[in-house]
Amino acid sequence: MQPVHRSTARGALAECQLRRIKAAIESTDTPWTLEAMAALIGMSPGRFCKRFRAATGLPPHRWQMLQRIERAKRLLDDRNLTLTDIAYACGYASSAHFSTSFGHATGSTPSEYRRLHPSPAGLRDSTAAQTEASSADSCAAR
Repeated sequence: MQPVHRSTARGALAECQLRRIKAAIESTDTPWTLEAMAALIGMSPGRFCKRFRAATGLPPHRWQMLQRIERAKRLLDDRNLTLTDIAYACGYASSAHFSTSFGHATGSTPSEYRRLHPSPAGLRDSTAAQTEASSADSCAAR
């Protein structure tokens, strides 16, 4: 589920601000705080939250959680990665927390999702997924 971008809405973040936030969030496995996201584009947390919601239709934390689930779905295509590997790569402290969050967001466990959604090209080359999964080790915490 991708959020709808409404950056042309009055009082919303500019498209370049939204791109900057998205790139920063995607570059790390650690969830960003509201204060850190606001500081990145030079706004107070309150103003940032209102403008972010106007631009995306979602509050920052909810949007960030959905982005983690989308990343997990991509990583689940690689059958060589364990669910624990995927959980850590997506910023979850444990595979149990990952499974619970994934289940709430998608209606199925990661194992069920993997079984019901085979990757389009069969077994995906694990090199790309492992690179994405290992990026969690090289990214600085925010």
